[in-house]
Amino acid sequence: MASRSALLTLALGLLLILPCSPANSAKKAETAFTTRLIPFFLSDGDDAKAAGRLDIATQLEILERKGKWLRVKITGWHQDGGKRVMFEKPGKRILALILKKSAVSHLQRLRTVILPETEITWHKAELTGFIKKTQLEPEISTLWQKAEDLFSTRCTVCHQRRIPDKYTINQWRSLLKVMGPRTGLPKANQQLILKYLQYQARDAKELASGPK
Repeated sequence: MASRSALLTLALGLLLILPCSPANSAKKAETAFTTRLIPFFLSDGDDAKAAGRLDIATQLEILERKGKWLRVKITGWHQDGGKRVMFEKPGKRILALILKKSAVSHLQRLRTVILPETEITWHKAELTGFIKKTQLEPEISTLWQKAEDLFSTRCTVCHQRRIPDKYTINQWRSLLKVMGPRTGLPKANQQLILKYLQYQARDAKELASGPK
């Protein structure tokens, strides 16, 4: 009969050989992108009132599905003293979420950076809340294709088509504020074109290497 120490050695050897169970593996977060301007809520009750508005093509992490609601988390950046408006990157005004004043206390600050080129302080924060079940896109490429089509057909009526990388991210924001209404497109489509152009802008490559 094998000794107890020999049995323990055999058991430990099997544990090292056997693959980890999928149940013990870290579950990959489910992410998706908004396909329109969506109200954001802090609770999921029938009497819940919107606490803000998510911009189109904004990435969300889906935490839970609860009937007609989705519990989600959004991560972004706000300028020091400007908690109501969250952007996707510090110093790059790619809109993600606009909050009501009463909701800003729910932001959870993650870290702070001071941009050397402007000496402006930015705070990375996250916010957990709810959206009503709606159409979301699992891949941003689908939304970018729609934006490219709109840009090609509706933004060349009054002038020659502008090359996206001719302007910076923040310059496109100023330009579309003036030109967007001239397209006659709904607000959501104007915002989609803007966000698409910002990610094609001259300084968009900095998004990959800048603060996360």
